[in-house]
Amino acid sequence: MPRQAYGWGGTVGGFLSSAPEGVRSSLEQHLLGLLGSPASGSQKDAWTEEEALVRESLRGLAIARPDVVGWGIALEYELPLEGGRRPDIVLHSGDKLFVLEFKQSDIAAQAAVDQVSAYARDLAEYHQASHALDVEPVLVLTKADGASRQVGDVPALAPKDLAAYLLHEASPHGAAPDFDAWLEAPYEPLPSLIDAARMIFREEPLPYIRSAQSAGIPEAVALLSRLAKEAERDSSRKLALLAGVPGAGKTLTGLQLVYDRVADRNDAVFLSGNGPLVQVLRDALKSRTFVQDLHAFVTTYGRTEKTPSQHIIVFDEAQRAWDRGYMAYNGRGDRSEPDVLIQVGERLPGWCSLVGLVGDGQEIHSGEEAGIGQWNEALEDEAQDRWTIHCPPRLSGEFDACDVELHPELDLTVSLRSRRAAELHAWVGELLDGCIDEASETAQRISDAEFQMFVTRDLHLAKKYLIDRYGEEPAKRYGVLASSKSQRLLPPFGVDSSFPATKKVKYGDWYNRPRGEPGSGCNLDTVVTEFGCQGLELDMPLIAWADDLKWLGSRWEAKPGWPKYRQDDPEQLRINCYRVLLTRGRDGFIVFVPPTPVLDPTAHALLAAGVRRLPSS
Repeated sequence: MPRQAYGWGGTVGGFLSSAPEGVRSSLEQHLLGLLGSPASGSQKDAWTEEEALVRESLRGLAIARPDVVGWGIALEYELPLEGGRRPDIVLHSGDKLFVLEFKQSDIAAQAAVDQVSAYARDLAEYHQASHALDVEPVLVLTKADGASRQVGDVPALAPKDLAAYLLHEASPHGAAPDFDAWLEAPYEPLPSLIDAARMIFREEPLPYIRSAQSAGIPEAVALLSRLAKEAERDSSRKLALLAGVPGAGKTLTGLQLVYDRVADRNDAVFLSGNGPLVQVLRDALKSRTFVQDLHAFVTTYGRTEKTPSQHIIVFDEAQRAWDRGYMAYNGRGDRSEPDVLIQVGERLPGWCSLVGLVGDGQEIHSGEEAGIGQWNEALEDEAQDRWTIHCPPRLSGEFDACDVELHPELDLTVSLRSRRAAELHAWVGELLDGCIDEASETAQRISDAEFQMFVTRDLHLAKKYLIDRYGEEPAKRYGVLASSKSQRLLPPFGVDSSFPATKKVKYGDWYNRPRGEPGSGCNLDTVVTEFGCQGLELDMPLIAWADDLKWLGSRWEAKPGWPKYRQDDPEQLRINCYRVLLTRGRDGFIVFVPPTPVLDPTAHALLAAGVRRLPSS
């Protein structure tokens, strides 16, 4: 018999007629089955207090409104596939779903407000039977005896006000819900990149997510698969470019394409020049063959006449491929990475399908500034009549070396990483372009979509918020990010972003281990730079801002440092560093601006651009 996804569930009438001891026993058994360990004494005390308060409130509500006994109620409702996230209580009135979170406090801490708001947001978005319901978050402060108040969109109630609030908010003539059907309805959350890769590798179906479907990922996978089959059938060679905004699912699309072919024909490989991404995926998948290092692949096959066994070669960040000069600087020959990959494709017998994933504004390394034009140059040097380019319409102007076929499906324009904040990348662009007024307007729409953007000058406060917000959600990922050029300013303020410290980070541990285990980023004691987080994601990063990018009142001043290799536009690379840092979050981000006068204007610019000050409580 499958384990129930809740501690206790049924009608309000059934709840009121059940013995409190029986309800609490069900909660204890559910937690034991979920986590494999018994409930702590403090958890049992919290359940006892919560159960008594709810029982008293619902009994009084049922006297005033007898149909309440037909409402549905679930305690410790487990959000499936969410690593143990559990709203304390969900209450279904027929046309409304109240999501109740109880805190043993008399203060509505911002972390608690955001936690219950996120529960309600995710139920409304991902729970199939809740799409048509009005889902309302409610915070109950069990130690409060004063007046209730509103904190943003969330009511923070004293226990004495709960019954009156529910009576006022519930529709007077709502039909009794089919709560059993609600409990059994699918809940399909958006998986993180790492979780999605694990699901693909275990041959589990990815959740059918409305936002992912609308973003066009299945259509892109289907098109790329069809193009590969056409190349094999016609003995032809194709270069397909899949473009997308940060977090749109380009990597996920490439992984799905490769896995489908590996499972069927074993003729595909996923290459990444992003060393941390390779480490994290290999650690998560416990495999070294599914994802391989791009630069090692180029070295292996670019300096010999050997050919790989794979005919489908997927590589990420095609616009960041190393140019000829940087390849020579690193002792890897006098050809660019696009030259090498095209030549490898030429040597493959019969056919080849190269698939490049193209990001926007993510160039942060030396040697990455040549852009997509390198692929046109590489094709000019080869037998271009044997190659066909397949790309989204906006990249068509980059190619004149061979035939080009345009496919709108190859442009992923919706960010999945930020979920309800599809405009995040636009806001980051406006901010870094110095368009503060425009950014402020965009920030309001992002806030309305429940994506939290905070700024603080207090590092301890930022860390406390993250621990409080996600302390009951062990699968959530957060950590400290900082620019690689920040090591001069940040260490005195408690952020060790020095090269010796960041070099020691083991990315597999940092991204995959839970809080409390050695090396986990959730311990908030180690730092990852732009080079360690690009292409990866966190639920909420803590971004330490330094003086390598500071606001001067009307524009940004970037200090790129002293690169060993000549860069065409080092200031733009530095700005792109912050573009990467600001687009890693799924639930939001916190920016820590050190309390030093040189960064006062930067803190003011972030606030003016719509980032909210992190409350002290």
